[in-house]
Amino acid sequence: MTMRTLVVSTLAVLGCGGGSSAPSVPASYRFLPPSPELVVRLDLARARTWPQFPKLATQALAGVQRVLDDAKTACNLDLVGEAKTVVLARTGPLVTGDTTLIVDGIPRAKIASCLSTISKPGGSLQIVVDGDVFQAEIGARAIASGAWLPSGETVLVMRAGQGVEPTAWKTEVTKGAVALPAWAGELDARAPIAVRVVDPSKRTIRASVTLADPLVIKGVVVDADEVSAKDDATKMKAIAGYLSQANAGTGRVEQKGTTIHADFTAAGPQIDAFLTTALPAVFSNTALPIAALAAGGSAASDPGAPSGTTDCTVLGPAVEAYIKEGLAKAPEAQRKDIESALPKLVPALQSAFVDTCKADSWSAASIDCHIKNATALSSFEKCRQTLTTEQREHLDKKLAEALSVSTRVDTQTP
Repeated sequence: MTMRTLVVSTLAVLGCGGGSSAPSVPASYRFLPPSPELVVRLDLARARTWPQFPKLATQALAGVQRVLDDAKTACNLDLVGEAKTVVLARTGPLVTGDTTLIVDGIPRAKIASCLSTISKPGGSLQIVVDGDVFQAEIGARAIASGAWLPSGETVLVMRAGQGVEPTAWKTEVTKGAVALPAWAGELDARAPIAVRVVDPSKRTIRASVTLADPLVIKGVVVDADEVSAKDDATKMKAIAGYLSQANAGTGRVEQKGTTIHADFTAAGPQIDAFLTTALPAVFSNTALPIAALAAGGSAASDPGAPSGTTDCTVLGPAVEAYIKEGLAKAPEAQRKDIESALPKLVPALQSAFVDTCKADSWSAASIDCHIKNATALSSFEKCRQTLTTEQREHLDKKLAEALSVSTRVDTQTP
């Protein structure tokens, strides 16, 4: 996971207000992994009332849109449009690790009908239903176990990449109240979106978001040591600075020892700027299922991340801001042609900068120069002078390739 996902977790997810006491933790949480690396809770019933939710969902769920579309086609099942809440927890690799999905708000009969539809006679996937529990099997191997709970929720689990032995699963489902995971209380139950992440370096991230005007985002990061916390805080401040320059909101980042408190607020037109400018870059390379709304991670787990005080991935939104600023200042006669090229041009140029930065280990000063001057065209272009001759040559080559595979644009490029 990259530093980009750390920023999203902390600057793009927390804080719905509420009463003085948080709602109780649902009993269904007992099925969640004891030490998850990622937990995401989505209060979709509340999120759908936000006018900007469709735009947010389009960006955030792009990575799993095909799966969602397949569910609609095969079963007429609209998870995002129908469910009240969704909780996803994962630890370890997706295929061989532990994963739990809890869905509330979709009638049992509709889910049972969908299971029957995808479990066709003679097909490789079979769903074996036994009262309130079921098993998903391929051949003689259970790949997942599920259950309909008295609370109305549906739970699906994979442990070590497979389902639970049927008799043991039935016992687990019917034995009633058990101790909930120790971490469960850390997940903000009052917010429409809440996230908890623990990465390989043992950094813990807790975050949530208020979907309203203003859009209020808050988060807490607990690092293993003060040195790591200082480095993370510096990176987060750079991202907050970029968003502020892009008029996409204002942020605050404060470090106290190993703990970082961060918040971000966008109001009025800033919300649209945040959704259209920041999120496309944020989610362009994230691959966390459903949790893409609020994925978490760090540069420490990304072997390709530079060792400076900022991450190469932050160049993506800076390049997009540069191009859009150039478009705004281009002669009106050229704008139509430029705008038609943007869908191909923007990602191509973003990749050129980010990939070259990673390959050539750009200095923190070079990265910071591009971020701070994203909307100051002449200053952004002068940032080239912070690169070595070899780095500039590599960048120019990548830019030429990007332009050749996208659409020719008769305007100055970075």
